[in-house]
Amino acid sequence: MKRVLILFVILSLLLTGCWDKREINELAFVQGIGMDIDKDKMCNITVQVLKPANLATSSGGGGGGAAAGKPYEVYSSRGVDFAKAFSNFNTELSRTLFLQHNEIIFIGENLARSGIYSMLDFVTRNPEFRRTSYLVVVSGGTLDDLMKLSKSVEKYPYREILGMIQNQKNTSSAYVCDINHFVETLETEKVQPIVGRLEIVKKDGEPQHARFVGAAAFKYDKMVGLLSEQETKGIMWMDNLIKNTSLVIDKGPKGDKTHISFTIIKANSSITPKVNGEDVSFDVKINFDSNMIEQNSRYALTDLKMIKGLEDLQQEKVKGEVLDALNAVQKKYKVDSVGFGQKLQEKYPKVWEKLKDRWDETYPNVKVNVSVKATLKRSGLTSKPIEPR
Repeated sequence: MKRVLILFVILSLLLTGCWDKREINELAFVQGIGMDIDKDKMCNITVQVLKPANLATSSGGGGGGAAAGKPYEVYSSRGVDFAKAFSNFNTELSRTLFLQHNEIIFIGENLARSGIYSMLDFVTRNPEFRRTSYLVVVSGGTLDDLMKLSKSVEKYPYREILGMIQNQKNTSSAYVCDINHFVETLETEKVQPIVGRLEIVKKDGEPQHARFVGAAAFKYDKMVGLLSEQETKGIMWMDNLIKNTSLVIDKGPKGDKTHISFTIIKANSSITPKVNGEDVSFDVKINFDSNMIEQNSRYALTDLKMIKGLEDLQQEKVKGEVLDALNAVQKKYKVDSVGFGQKLQEKYPKVWEKLKDRWDETYPNVKVNVSVKATLKRSGLTSKPIEPR
């Protein structure tokens, strides 16, 4: 009898098949999902869904794309919370939304300012959302505007923005944050997250294209303000996130107005807390190597004084970016986006224990000393400018 029972159990397991199997022709593949709240505090979700038939036809060339129409469709849904808004898609879509290919979550500015905790709770509970999905705050328009952008090199706007994010990640030209990083930062004591910002550019009231411009500063889960590109870059210098980015100075070593461009090829930074009695301060040290890639002036870089002058100007530029960032996050928004408190906790845990409950009041007045060291490695294939005769 026991053997029969065991055999019955094994057969039951083998014959159940894949309990969560879904047919591909029953799925709607989401390529971009945006979340926001409206003036009535209702939750809104906007999704861009691929139309596989049109996508396949348009890739075949020969004008088939124009006949087939756009390869995606945009849908919106509304509910008392994000779970209800998501389930409401079932009332107007013939297919089930499939999220596992989606790599970006767009956050509307209204939601960002009121707090994204409910959104994070929804996406981290749902196994279909990827924890490596990028978070992006959208400004200058609605999520619907974003999903229907007219200018696009790619076949659909989502792919265009995903390409931009990957470019920013490789060149450190804008801040890139994913769900994992945001949640980890949120769960770290007294450290406040920042999120990359995408601005919708309009012409005659119509959305044309989008571009990355700086970032959004958060205090816990609420956005408290926007950071310019220069302020964002300053935070990235301190956070050791700079690699292969460009640096442009707008004057020459002789004080003349010009533009000289460099590529940063290597950079590192350190933040060292210092404690003297009741006083706490931080030393921020940044070192980087660069190559010159263009100059509007005609400096001959065979002169060591000229090279030293260009290095000084680069140091001045980067220090300015860092000081601008500190002025924004430390003085204006009073958020510890860089993690100074965490550095203090790591090196002086006993001091941190005494200060942590007062850190929000102490941090805006903490002195931060910034020093920058630049080294110009190469000037390209020529050290002398072209001299027309």
